[in-house]
Amino acid sequence: MSIFSRFALRSLKRNRTRTIVSIIGVALSVSLITAVLTSVVSLTNMLIERTASDEGWWYAEAAGITAEDLEHLQNDQEVTDLTVIADMGTISLGEDNSDIFGKYLYAKTWPHDLDASEPLISTPEIVAGRAPEAPGEILLPHSLQNAELAPCGLTTADGGPIEVGSRITLDLGTRTVTNREDGASVTATAIRGDYIDETAQTETYEADLGHIEGTVVGFYRAYGYSSLYSLQGNIAYVFDDGSAVDRAITDDSAATWAGAIFRTANPADAEPLADEIVNVHERTTDGASTVHSSLIRWMGVTPDTAIWNTLYQIAGILAAVVVVAGVSLVYNSFAISVAERTRQFGLLSSLGASRRQLRRTVLIEALAIGGVGIPVGIALGVAGCFVVFGLLGEGIAALSGGAQASVIVSPVALGIAAVLGLVTLLVSAWIPAIRASRVSAVDAIRQTQDVHLTRRARRAQRKAARRSTSETTERSLGLAGRIFGIPGFIAHKNLTRASSKGRVTVAALAVSVALLITSGSIADVMSYASGTTVDTMEGQDLLLYIDVTGAGADQSLALADGKVDGPGMQDALSRFYADVQSADGVTPNGYMTSYVADAFIPAGMLNDGIMGLDGSASLLANGSWYGSAYVNFVDEATWEAYIDSLGLDRATFCDPARPLAIAVNSYDVNNGETYGNYQPFKATGTIESLEFADLNGHFVSSIEDDPAGGLRALYYDNEGNPVYLPYDEAVANTQEIEVGAIAETRPVCVDSSGTLQLILPASAIDLSANSGYLRANMSIDTGGDAAAATQAQETIESIAEDYPELDITYTNVAQGKLQARLMATTVNTFIYCFAVITGLIAVANVFNTLANALILRQREFAMLKSVGMGNRAFRRMIAYECASYAVRGFLIGSALALLVSWGLYQSMMLSYSTYEFHLPWIQIGIAVVVVIAVIVASVMYALRRTRTASVVEALREDTV
Repeated sequence: MSIFSRFALRSLKRNRTRTIVSIIGVALSVSLITAVLTSVVSLTNMLIERTASDEGWWYAEAAGITAEDLEHLQNDQEVTDLTVIADMGTISLGEDNSDIFGKYLYAKTWPHDLDASEPLISTPEIVAGRAPEAPGEILLPHSLQNAELAPCGLTTADGGPIEVGSRITLDLGTRTVTNREDGASVTATAIRGDYIDETAQTETYEADLGHIEGTVVGFYRAYGYSSLYSLQGNIAYVFDDGSAVDRAITDDSAATWAGAIFRTANPADAEPLADEIVNVHERTTDGASTVHSSLIRWMGVTPDTAIWNTLYQIAGILAAVVVVAGVSLVYNSFAISVAERTRQFGLLSSLGASRRQLRRTVLIEALAIGGVGIPVGIALGVAGCFVVFGLLGEGIAALSGGAQASVIVSPVALGIAAVLGLVTLLVSAWIPAIRASRVSAVDAIRQTQDVHLTRRARRAQRKAARRSTSETTERSLGLAGRIFGIPGFIAHKNLTRASSKGRVTVAALAVSVALLITSGSIADVMSYASGTTVDTMEGQDLLLYIDVTGAGADQSLALADGKVDGPGMQDALSRFYADVQSADGVTPNGYMTSYVADAFIPAGMLNDGIMGLDGSASLLANGSWYGSAYVNFVDEATWEAYIDSLGLDRATFCDPARPLAIAVNSYDVNNGETYGNYQPFKATGTIESLEFADLNGHFVSSIEDDPAGGLRALYYDNEGNPVYLPYDEAVANTQEIEVGAIAETRPVCVDSSGTLQLILPASAIDLSANSGYLRANMSIDTGGDAAAATQAQETIESIAEDYPELDITYTNVAQGKLQARLMATTVNTFIYCFAVITGLIAVANVFNTLANALILRQREFAMLKSVGMGNRAFRRMIAYECASYAVRGFLIGSALALLVSWGLYQSMMLSYSTYEFHLPWIQIGIAVVVVIAVIVASVMYALRRTRTASVVEALREDTV
C-alpha cells in the first residue's frame, strides 16, 4: 500500500464523524436505488405472474392463418412457444333454444399441447367432468349441462338430456350475414360478423360442413368473451389429432379457419410478427391479429399514447431526483473536507506530491467509503423491500386475488445499483479532487484560495479605505452588527469572505429542501394519476344492463315509435330488484333508469369552461346552451339515502307532486389520449327537455341560431345533405325539469359519464315522456371478488327467467377493477418508500454538510475564543451564519422544487387535461420544519464536539 493510500485511510479514521456520515449517505443513496429497482422488478414480476395466471402467457395471435403462415411460425427462431386452434364450423341451436342457450355454438379444437408451467392460454374452468384427452371426446358449455334441446344441430343419441357420457352429434355449417342496404355478405365467424345488427342485416345458416360424433366428457364455465379470436363465443371443444387444423387451413370454406397463438423471445417482436402474417398472404377468410397488451405492458412494451408518455416523463424526473440526491450528499462531504484541508494538500505538494497523487488520495477516500457504503446500501435496500412487502403482503394478496408479492432479488438490479452508487461516488469526489490538485503549494499553505471576497465585500473594502484617510477611525458594524453585535459582524464577514464553504452549505440545504418538496409533489401527482381510474366504479363489480325493447324481451313494455312504458318498466324493475335483494350472496347497490335528453340549459347554470370544450355546442342567442344530458331515475331507497348523504330536506326533495332533480357536478372527458374532469354546474335552475317531431326516420343533429331570427333544427337527409327546419316544426313537445341542488357525488348505481347528469327518484318517471329510449342499470357489489361476481350472475340469471319483459346483459368488471386497485396500491407503496428514503437523504445531507463544516473550523473557533469571545457571543455568531444558510438554501431549494413541480405538471397535462397546478404548501411547510430541526441538531452536535477540544491544542494542531 502506498504512502498516499495510507494517508487517505488514516484521514478517514481520524475524522470518524465525517466518515460515518459519508458512509451513511452513500448507503442511503444506494439503498434508494436498490429499493426502487428491486421493487420495480418484484412488482412487475407479480403483475406478470398474476396476469398470466388469469389470461395465459401468450404475446400475440394471428387468426385466419394459411399453411404458409403456420410453417413460417414453426420455423421462426424468435417464436418460443406456439399452439394452434382450429374453428371447424358453426352449430345451430335453433330458434326454439336461442332464448336460453343462444343461437350458435362454434366447434373448435381443445388446446391440449400446452406447457404445464407457463401455459400459453388459460383454458376455461371445467365445472363437471374433464377436458378432452382423445379423439371423439367433446367438452360443452356449462349452460348445456342436463339440458334437453328442441331439434337443432346438437342432438343426443338417446334423445335425453345432455350429461357427462352422452353420445352426441354436432352438425357443422356456415353462417352468412347480409347487409339489407347493399346486399354485401360475409361469412360470420369469431373473427368477423359474430354479432349482427338485426335492423340492418339478415343472416342465413346452412349445415354444409359435415358433422362430428363423440362423447361428452365434461362441461366448462362459459363467458362468451375472450381477448383471443380463437376463444371467442360459445364453443364446443373437441380433441384434435392434428387433422382438424390441417383441414381448417387448407379447405376452401370461409367458415373454417385456424388461429395461431404464440410467444416470442422478445415481447416487442410479437405484434409486428402477427401483423406481418395476417397481412402478407391472400386468404380465403379474413385475417386478424391481436396482442396481449395487458401482459406485455408489464414487460415494457407499451402503446405510444399520452398516458404512457406521462409515466415515462415522471419516471425520468424520479431518476433525476435520485441521482441528484445521491451526488449532492456525497459531493458536499468531499467538498467541505477538501476545502478545509487545502493546507495539508499544499504541504504534500511542497514535499513532492504530484497532482495525480493528490487526486488519487481523494479518490482512494471515496473508494474506501464506497467499499463499505455500497454493500451496506444494497443490503438496506433489499431488507427494506422485504419489510415493506411483508407488511403489505396480505393486502396485496387480497387485492390480486391471492397472488403473493414476493421480493425478487435480481443480480442485474443489484449490479446496476452498485454501479450507479460507485459512479455517484466517483463523480462526487472527482471535482473536489481536481480542485485539491490544482492549488499551488504556496497558496495552499497560506490558504489564500479559501477566502474569496464577494463583489459587495470588495466595494465595502474600498469605501473603508477611503474613510481611513479621514480624521475618524470609527467603522460601521453594518446591519448585522447593529442587530447581533460583534458576533453578527464577524459572522457576516465569514459569510462574505469564506464564500466557497458557504456555497457548499447553502447548496446542501437547497438540495435538501428541493428533495423534501419534490417527494411530496411526486406523491400528489402519482396519487392523482392512480386514483383517477380506481374510484370511478367503487362498489360496482357486476353490472346489469336492462332493456325492454331488445331481442331478449317479450316487447310487452315497448310502445310505438321506439318509446317505452316508463311506469310499467319501473314496476317490473322494482319487483325484479326486490327478488335480487332477497337472493343469498348478492348485494345490490340500487338501480337506475335513464334516458338521454336533448335539452336547453340556461347559460347561467353552467360554468364557462364546460361550454368551451371541444365538440361542445356554442351558446345560443337566447342565452341557453343546447346539448345532451342524462336523466337518471334511481330507486326510492337509493334516492332517500342520497338525499340524506347530501344533507338535503326529505320533505322538499321527496315530494312526488313537485319532483326536484339533483345535478351531478362532474363531467368526464376522455378522447383516447387525455383524461379530464370538469365541474359543469355553478347554479340551479330549470332545464327544458325536448321531444322532436316525426321527421320520416331522420334525427335532429343540432339546434342552432337561425340567421333570420329565432332557432332552427338541423338534420341530414338520405343523401347526407343538411336540411334545416324552423324550431316550431322540429320540436313536438317540451318538458321542464327543475334542478333543486348541485352535488359533487352521485349514487353508487349511477356511472360516471362524459355527459351532463341529472338525478331524480323513480317516482318521477313521468318526466321520461319525451324520451325515445329508456334503459336501466343495476350494480352488484361482491367486494371486488371476480369469482363471487360470476356466482352472483348465475343466481340473478335464474331470477331473470321470471321476468320475460326484461332483456338483461351482464358485465363482470371486478377483474378490471382488481388490476386498477392493485396498480394504485403498488404506486402508493412506492411513493411512501421513496418519500421516506428521500427525506432521510435530505436530513443526512444537511447534517453531514453543516456538522462537518463547523467541526472542521475548530481552529478558527479556537482563535476567536482566545481573543475573548465568550460562549454566548459564539453561539450568536453561529446562529447568524446558520440563519443565513437556511434562508438562502430555502429560497434556492424552493425555486428548484417549483421547477420540478412545474415539470411534473406539464407531464400530467399530456394525459390529464384538468389537472391543476398548485403550490405544494404542505410540503414546503414540512421542509421548513425538517430543515430547521436538522440545522439545530447539527449545530448542537458540532458545538459539543468543538467544546471538548482545548483551545491551545486546536490552535496548535490542524484538523485532519
